[in-house]
Amino acid sequence: MKRLRPVELGPWDWTRPANTGSLWIAEGLTQYYGTMMMRRSGLWDDAQTLQDIERTITGVENAPGVKLMSAEDASLFAPFMDAEVYRQQNNFSNTTVSYYTKGELIGLVLDLTIRSRSGGRRSLDDVFRQMYDEFYVKAPNASYYLKGRGYTQEDFLRVLSSVAGMSMADFYDRYIRGVETLPYDDAFAAAGLRLSRSPLGNSTSGITLDGSDRQSVRLGALRAGSPAQEAGLQEGDVLSSIGGARVTRDNWSSLLARYRAGDRVAIQVQRFRRTLELTLELREPEQITYRLEEIPGASDAARKLRNSWLTGS
Repeated sequence: MKRLRPVELGPWDWTRPANTGSLWIAEGLTQYYGTMMMRRSGLWDDAQTLQDIERTITGVENAPGVKLMSAEDASLFAPFMDAEVYRQQNNFSNTTVSYYTKGELIGLVLDLTIRSRSGGRRSLDDVFRQMYDEFYVKAPNASYYLKGRGYTQEDFLRVLSSVAGMSMADFYDRYIRGVETLPYDDAFAAAGLRLSRSPLGNSTSGITLDGSDRQSVRLGALRAGSPAQEAGLQEGDVLSSIGGARVTRDNWSSLLARYRAGDRVAIQVQRFRRTLELTLELREPEQITYRLEEIPGASDAARKLRNSWLTGS
C-alpha cells in the first residue's frame, strides 16, 4: 500500500469518491503473504500453514455473500463496510464478503497456478517483483510526495499474464470480477494436495449470536433462508430456552447439537418484553468443513513444487 498502491489511492483526488476496486490486491494479497511469511520465516511448520489455509477457505466459502459479491465489488464497497457504525439493521452478513480473506485465497490460487504452469520457475513473487520495478522504481513520480505511480487493475492483469505466460483475462472475469468458486482442486493438485469437504455439524439451524452483547443470548444476523429465519426468529431476539432447557451463552450450541436434521425443536425467545414460543425445524448441514490432504502417491514433482511454495525457495 506504500510502495505499490492502487492508482486511486494517491495522489488523492478529493473531487471523486476515494475508493478502489483493487483492495483485494493491495490488502488481500498482502494477507496471503502474511500467511506465507509465517511459514517461510520458520515460525510455522507445514501443518500449521495448511491448517490456517483450511480455516480461511472454510470461512470464505461458507459465507452467503461469497456467491453474491465479487472481490472487485467487495473492494469498492469498503467505505460502507470497514469499521462503519450503523444505527439500523442491515443484511451485510448475507450479502458481502471480505476482500481481505477472498483476496488471500485468490493469491493462493494464483501462486499455485503460476508455479504449476511454469514448472516451478515462476510464482506470484515474480508478479510483485515486476510491479515493484515498473510502478515504483522506474516510474516517474506521480507527485512531489509520492514516489512512482499507482497501478490499475488492467496493469495488474497485464503483469500477471506476462508472468503466467498466458492471458489471465478469463480467470479475472470468472473469479475476481465474477463470483465463481475458485478452482481450488486444480491449484492444490499441482502441489500434491486435495481439498476434502465434509458437513459442518449434524444439522443446520441458522442461529448466530450477537457478538457485541456478552451479557445475554441475543441473536445476531440470521442466515438468509435458514431454519431460524423461517421459524420466525429475528435479529435482536433473546433466547430463553431450547427444547425446554434454559439457555446461556455457554450452552446454547450444545443444546442444539442434541438434535438432528428433521427434528422440530421448541424455542422460546424474548422480543420487546414479549415471550414468544416458536418451533425450529432443523435441516441437513449446509455448511462445509474443508481439509487439505496429501494425494496418495503424489509425484516427486508435485512434492517439490509444494515445498518450494511453502518455503519460498
